[in-house]
Amino acid sequence: MNRFLLLLIVSLFIWFACESKHNSIKETLYKNTIANNASSLDLDLIQAEELFSVGRPHQAIDSINLLIAKKPNWAEPYLIKGNIYMKAGQYDQAESSFKKLLNINPQYLSVRFRLGNIAYRKKLFRKAVHYYNKELESGIIKSVDKQITMLQIGRCYLHLGKIDSALITYNKCMEIDSLYGEALGDMARLHTDNGEYKKALRYAKKALSSNQNNIEYLYSLGTIFLKIKEYNQANKYLNLVIDQNPFYEGAYYNLGQASIRLGNNNLGNKYLAMADSVQKLYTKMENLELALDKEPGNYRNWLALIKLYESAGMKRKAEQALFASQFTKSLKN
Repeated sequence: MNRFLLLLIVSLFIWFACESKHNSIKETLYKNTIANNASSLDLDLIQAEELFSVGRPHQAIDSINLLIAKKPNWAEPYLIKGNIYMKAGQYDQAESSFKKLLNINPQYLSVRFRLGNIAYRKKLFRKAVHYYNKELESGIIKSVDKQITMLQIGRCYLHLGKIDSALITYNKCMEIDSLYGEALGDMARLHTDNGEYKKALRYAKKALSSNQNNIEYLYSLGTIFLKIKEYNQANKYLNLVIDQNPFYEGAYYNLGQASIRLGNNNLGNKYLAMADSVQKLYTKMENLELALDKEPGNYRNWLALIKLYESAGMKRKAEQALFASQFTKSLKN
């Protein structure tokens, strides 16, 4: 599994987690309604978010568009609209909604973070860094949100080949929390790629201590042990990886290498054959994902991607793709 795909998968999990880091519009508006006897428009927006939450995104968007027509300078409807489009994989439309929100309220918290995520998803890493830095410049975000934003900046620098900038960013990130597993894990991978295995091992062990079941940290540690020729240790951690995910291509390849070096050629070749088989599956996924980036309205491609995710045990990604496919299908009906 190449480094970009690995970082992208990890970043997408963070992305989905980060969408809940701010209070929901529904909760905020409900409080405002009770406290201020707000207008029926607030209640209509709450209802629109409810429609979104129960899987009726097009009706939610129709309701939001009616609210925007009634109150054009209201920022919150654009946030919900952008969130719907993001979940549906309609990134251009999500970006448009978020930019309209910023035109209304340039100080709106978390919107630039979302725009950064869209740019990251499109592999526009310089643009992503721009948005993430703008989010940091607001000066009012919580420490945990600042940390997540800085982590994404570090990942952008890695993709851009700016290793020194990535290191500086990760170190700043860990100044907030020295045991932040995501940053430690990235530092381990960075030093592994640079051949600095002692440093990589130190960061990988720290990352794993923060979450002993994290599959990426287990894989990173197993890979480092392979690099430093501690093959039995490599086998230990890499087997823990495939116990969690039988479709982890990188783990099979490294297990194959470790087994061959331990003199077990038959087992090693079996692992390498598995790695080749799983790599083909990931290649199909990547090709479909790239096709959907260019043509997000292709319903057949969404269905094919769902099947691939399900066959690889990627339950959460399959659920996201299912939502996107249903959104796309309803557009055509």
